[in-house]
Amino acid sequence: MPWDQAVRLKRRRTKIVATLGPSSADAATIEQLILAGVNVFRLNFSHGDHATHGATYAGVRQAATALDAPVAVLADLCGPKIRVGRFEDGQIALVDGEPVTVTVRDVVGTAGLIPSQYAELAADVRPGVRILLSDGLLELRVDAVEGPDIACTVVHGGVLKDRKGINVPDLALSAPCMGDKDRADARFAADLGVDYVALSFVRRPEDVAELRTVLGGELPARVIAKIEHPAALEEIDAIVAAADGIMVARGDLGVELPPEDVPVAQQRLVALARAHRKPAIVATQMLESMIEHPQPTRAEVSDVSTAVFSGADAVMLSAETASGRHPVEAVSMMDRIARRVESHLWSDRGFLTPDEEAPGRYALGDAVARSVAQLSRDLGVRAIVVFSEQGGTARVLSSARPAAPLLAVTSSQRTMLQCALLWGVEPKVVDQVTGESYRAVARQLVRDMGLAEPGHHILAIAGLGTGSGAREGDEPTTTILTV
Repeated sequence: MPWDQAVRLKRRRTKIVATLGPSSADAATIEQLILAGVNVFRLNFSHGDHATHGATYAGVRQAATALDAPVAVLADLCGPKIRVGRFEDGQIALVDGEPVTVTVRDVVGTAGLIPSQYAELAADVRPGVRILLSDGLLELRVDAVEGPDIACTVVHGGVLKDRKGINVPDLALSAPCMGDKDRADARFAADLGVDYVALSFVRRPEDVAELRTVLGGELPARVIAKIEHPAALEEIDAIVAAADGIMVARGDLGVELPPEDVPVAQQRLVALARAHRKPAIVATQMLESMIEHPQPTRAEVSDVSTAVFSGADAVMLSAETASGRHPVEAVSMMDRIARRVESHLWSDRGFLTPDEEAPGRYALGDAVARSVAQLSRDLGVRAIVVFSEQGGTARVLSSARPAAPLLAVTSSQRTMLQCALLWGVEPKVVDQVTGESYRAVARQLVRDMGLAEPGHHILAIAGLGTGSGAREGDEPTTTILTV
């Protein structure tokens, strides 16, 4: 097929996560962002206070209701983000080869003196290790530690501004994954009713368990583990199993790891999450130049495309929408990139990936999901209607990447919103479906949503996930229906 003749799909499968902030938190912009294609809004608890986040959350819910759009909300906890303090003039200059002191004392920084907001830094480091500053752009080498002061030599200098990040890639720092602020933020987010909570700097599965305890509740928010430290990669299988999804947070991961390792880590993490039937979000600097400019670089377009090609459930915008000059344009661009790549994938292989061609032995739900995905290609069905009361069946089928759109039907508002993050899933709330009524419900919904017309084939599925459907407790069922 000629490169430019791929079928243009009506519905995008890859979801878009957009961070709200000063550039985008007003009601009018939130509405424009939803119309441009946002599926999940991120509240970044590294900035702002509870009152601001509460007002933003209410604005999202109001706009989504007015537009009848299934838009989820993700609260992103700050975590042990280690930063420098403040300087007398807002910044200092670091010169290659010159000495500089990093201190954990409560002081204002001056030329040659860098205050650290992380009180345990002096206890954690030792001579010879690297201290990276400002997203790894600046580098110090530790020469000696004397009480609260760390004597260093500047290896790669430049301008260091207030509150820039500190990374120590050679060591596992003692800072806990969750501090008092994170616990308070998590409880506040849970009381608001957010759909997902992202936990920063996860290093072990116990970190995820701790957040679940804090969230509590009968219908708690789902937990996204942010993978941004090499220690997490050592226990990644257990972390993915413990969490409800992962975020490939390439900012800090790209500082802690050699930069050439990050693309490989990203690819493997997305594949691992899918193998665990968990959503994966690829984040950080995806359209970074659009913070200032109305168009991205070609390299950024390729970066977003790579995430879509790899099968990521979602791609995320951070400062591009939170503080950038062109938030709506950034979402529109990401939407266009994803749609173009997906059109190629659908036309080329119907979203079938090479790893799916290998024979293997699978659990019952996974095997049925793979069969349904293949059946959707063989029959050319227009939609797959998934009856999924708690979201399990929708999640399993999404991970199989079928060719047809997935319509997740549930009577739970919470499940509907949590399904908004899943690849290819369009969630819908209906009254509880019982008995054989699911056939009529499926036919009516696909007609109402413009997914199929009389004479088209659709599939109706229930019972693949744990506690996953309106027909909970039944054997998995797959029904071919003619609209």
